[in-house]
Amino acid sequence: MDIPINHLEQRAAAAGLAGLPTKVMAGERLSFEDGVAMYKTADVTLLGLLANHVREQMHGDVCFYNVNTHVNYTNYCNQFCDFCAFQRRPGDDGAYCMSPEQVEEALRSANPEATEVHMVAGVWPALGYDYFLDILRAAKRGRPGIHVK
Repeated sequence: MDIPINHLEQRAAAAGLAGLPTKVMAGERLSFEDGVAMYKTADVTLLGLLANHVREQMHGDVCFYNVNTHVNYTNYCNQFCDFCAFQRRPGDDGAYCMSPEQVEEALRSANPEATEVHMVAGVWPALGYDYFLDILRAAKRGRPGIHVK
């Protein structure tokens, strides 16, 4: 990184992150308190600069990315968030819950270049723990090499 450390430290101090750039540049492990301070700061540009420095130290001038796909396996939800247009209750118009076989087929027919799948849904505890294990297994059957999030 070509930005002088004193400039980074001045900016960090103004953002409530005094000392953080020096730690990052020295490769020191950050503390829990550092993590909390980073979470609270509004200076995401500074955090991005520091994160990029660590990335360059670890990987050089190489960038990694994933091609992802999404499987929204159910829109059943009991949270009723004010901002959500996704959730439904069983029996509502548009409500659905994919079977493991449907999840498997969704992955088989997804973009063949996808390396990662985001499994996203509402909150419906009545589905039970085994349902979630079954759909994860089904996802891996549908696309064995894919990374599941």
